[in-house]
Amino acid sequence: MKKIFWTTFLALTVTLAACSSAPTSTPPPAAPATASAPTGLILSGGVVASADVVPAQDTHMSFVVSAPVKEVLVKTGDVVTAGQALISLYSPDLELSVKAAELAVQSANLEYQYWIPRYDRPPERREQAKAELDGVNAKLETAKALFAQTTLVAPFDATVLDIKIQPGEYAQAGQIVIVLGDAAHMQIKTTDLSERDVTAVQIGQSANVYIEALDVTVTGKVLQISPVSETVGGDVVYPVTIELDEQPAGLLWGMSAEVEIQIE
Repeated sequence: MKKIFWTTFLALTVTLAACSSAPTSTPPPAAPATASAPTGLILSGGVVASADVVPAQDTHMSFVVSAPVKEVLVKTGDVVTAGQALISLYSPDLELSVKAAELAVQSANLEYQYWIPRYDRPPERREQAKAELDGVNAKLETAKALFAQTTLVAPFDATVLDIKIQPGEYAQAGQIVIVLGDAAHMQIKTTDLSERDVTAVQIGQSANVYIEALDVTVTGKVLQISPVSETVGGDVVYPVTIELDEQPAGLLWGMSAEVEIQIE
């Protein structure tokens, strides 16, 4: 019995000693943190704000009449000139009104021309013919003005940034159907310049602008300070517009930027 006891005791002792002498695993040393490449502005003590890229001019265009779209004469990315037709509506009634008014003018003009040399007739008849001609001319101008409302034309030289409707779709009056912007002349507009900092900003001050998407820093000058505040996240801010000294390639509407305005 004692022999069995000591045999078991020795076996347990050897097992425990083996377990205690087994090497314990240690976690590998943490890899050193890699410092990220410096990006953004190198600050020099000026007023700092976030900003967006915006066109110098832009317009969201809509019709004042409702009708189906007849033609979309441009596509996104096209460069258009002031007065160029963009989108037209299908409106046969207004088109017929113009043609009817043109025929009425032709008829009234013939009548007036007939009475001009008729000095043997009362002058009142000639004056009446002239009044009738003036009346139908006025109706023609009105008909043309109404028909012109069925075609949108570019108000300035611009780039087509967005088209929101296609031929055959019904355009409601007031519905935005096309967006134009002066993509050749982008500006920077701050989004969170606080009321505390805007008091130090003046038109003409120099600014450094970091464009995040392009990873470039460009220079510019303060062009405009909004006289009207906006509220962002409960804070009162004043949008400040910065004109770039040189526009970098690839700059697009809506890109994010960081701005430092030199206030000294």
